[in-house]
Amino acid sequence: MTFVAWLLVVALGAGLCEASFSILGEPRQTCAGYSGISDRIAALIQFVSGQTPAVDPLVDLKSAIDGLLQMVTVYQSCDVVQGAPGLYRIWDGNAASTQYYCQTELYGGGWTMIQRRTSARTNFTRSYQEYKDGFGHPEQDFWIGLTRLNQITSLEQYELAVLMDGFDGSTATARYTSFMVGPESDGFRLTTLSGYSGTGGNSMSTSVGMMFSTFDNDRDTSTTENCANIWKGGWWFSNCGDSNLNGFYAGATPTTTPRTAMVWNGFKGLSQSLKTSIMLIRKKV
Repeated sequence: MTFVAWLLVVALGAGLCEASFSILGEPRQTCAGYSGISDRIAALIQFVSGQTPAVDPLVDLKSAIDGLLQMVTVYQSCDVVQGAPGLYRIWDGNAASTQYYCQTELYGGGWTMIQRRTSARTNFTRSYQEYKDGFGHPEQDFWIGLTRLNQITSLEQYELAVLMDGFDGSTATARYTSFMVGPESDGFRLTTLSGYSGTGGNSMSTSVGMMFSTFDNDRDTSTTENCANIWKGGWWFSNCGDSNLNGFYAGATPTTTPRTAMVWNGFKGLSQSLKTSIMLIRKKV
């Protein structure tokens, strides 16, 4: 088979699988025959490696095809992924494989990203249904979805890592050795959160045992107000509590009213919005 013919095979494979690469919140399909496509791309990589010298520009093509192979290989979960950090097709928590961002280097790797905030471009003041299903793009601002969190964390013990950046250049972490989200029938309650360590303070402790609350589904313990209406984002609120990484992205200027932004009390207090946040989970070993 000629090299051009091999490229046509790759193009055909990418076309067949295009629908399965949708981001969360958009329709997806299972990629029929993806394993055969994966085998053909692997053969193409071997062909390019064997037929071109190291200085040949086609070596760059091999790297690109490596990335394509990564996109069509399906893993059970991020904890078995050995490649570089990035998007991988994962079965965990899904009826059909879906793209997750796997962090394979931090703290020994094996982490699944469940939340990311980097800017104000994605609105996190969302309905209960949207928080249930997930929204955003896993390489940008993102929420994995409460249904997936329940399905993933209810089968085995998982740990949680929270990474935060301030607008002043400071950073903080909060790690928990045990993290579990309950089923929808129990309001996606944060049933387990324990074993804190880190530099950011245990500001999520007030969320333990709380149901997930949004502006249109008030499940917090406050008797006077809907905390999600104040914070502008869904979270496990108690009496509004000490953290909300899904709150309003207010920027570098502190808010005049506490608890009205994306905050973590032990790191920057209740009036200073964070610059970035990332939440990661990993199977406890």
